[in-house]
Amino acid sequence: MTRTLPCLMVFALAAFQARAQDTAEAPCGGLRFVNGRVEMGRKLEPKGPSTEACLKHVAEALAARPAIRAVTVAARLPDSERLDGQGLAVAKAAADILVSAGVSRTRVSAVAPPAVPGEPGQLQLAYVERPTQPRVARVRAASGEVSAGAAPDELRPRGVGDSLYTGELFHTSKDASAELELADASRVRVLSDSMLRLGAIELGANAKRVVRLELMRGSVETLAAPGGDGSVFEVRTRGAVAGVRGTQFRVSAQEDGGSRLETLEGKVALGAEKGEVEVAGGQGSRVLPGAAPEPPRPLLAAPLLNGPRGGSFTTAPKLEWFTVPGAKTYRVELGRTADFAAGVRTFESPAQEFAVPAGLAGKWFWRVLPVDADGFIGFPSKIFAFDLRP
Repeated sequence: MTRTLPCLMVFALAAFQARAQDTAEAPCGGLRFVNGRVEMGRKLEPKGPSTEACLKHVAEALAARPAIRAVTVAARLPDSERLDGQGLAVAKAAADILVSAGVSRTRVSAVAPPAVPGEPGQLQLAYVERPTQPRVARVRAASGEVSAGAAPDELRPRGVGDSLYTGELFHTSKDASAELELADASRVRVLSDSMLRLGAIELGANAKRVVRLELMRGSVETLAAPGGDGSVFEVRTRGAVAGVRGTQFRVSAQEDGGSRLETLEGKVALGAEKGEVEVAGGQGSRVLPGAAPEPPRPLLAAPLLNGPRGGSFTTAPKLEWFTVPGAKTYRVELGRTADFAAGVRTFESPAQEFAVPAGLAGKWFWRVLPVDADGFIGFPSKIFAFDLRP
């Protein structure tokens, strides 16, 4: 059987349709800060109650982003509504809403450039980010509610493109996950209901780097970028330290203080107060509270999928695969993209089959991961797809 290691695994997310509905009902229809532009899920009208609600929502988001030093409100209106100061008055009125919602007057400016050809009048927002310290990570992808802040009671919503800094906590809700890109180009998937503290990330000459992360709870999956001689890449939990000597691994922090490691590629040193073990690719280990790391055990092999391996269906298909010796249950993942970066739904199945829930229209990629009696997750299967068109 050929093992294929897709980039990384993502745990359960909220229902796709529910998320789409929540986004549509949000004040701005969704909000992202990307490369100097504030992107919204719908056009922002020049004025009106919905515009005021959206701008207040933007102000709340800006409060969580102190590195953004300046915001420009642009009123792009037809000449009949823009000339003789009319457009600038509309832009200033929108800027006043931001200020009344808590944004410093010195951070906001207003302009009235020509309208976008072929589009109705609208407001657009741009920003300038000048961090007081270099960012150590950015949010590359996110599904569900994610937040960050200096302390648990200071967490504020974050989105794709947002910067993260040393010492910040990054949190995913129970129906969310996110992928972070670190300053050294490593990627970290923060799985559902997890809390990760970003420690020091130092980049030196000859590709030498120091990366230290602290997993407060939940699980992360890491794809570590290559490092030079003397490099350090550590993920700490309450009772153990996973020091990377390879590339791809998973770490979970258990509620009882225990930790679990699964190494997919390379080697990872799992250390605790009472000892250390080296866990090579294809092996897993765990540290129970107050104990030394257990001897490495082999991870379960990737399941061989039976089908469907493609095709279009008018009714929800049944997914089938062959038995993996040692598996107690199987984790079935459905994703909208082949890299399972976002838009993922996760299910558990005790048998070698799974009936796709009704209502999941469109194209879905799917894969299966075996889970043993102690909760160790094995290698993922190959990835296949199906298209549901009721």
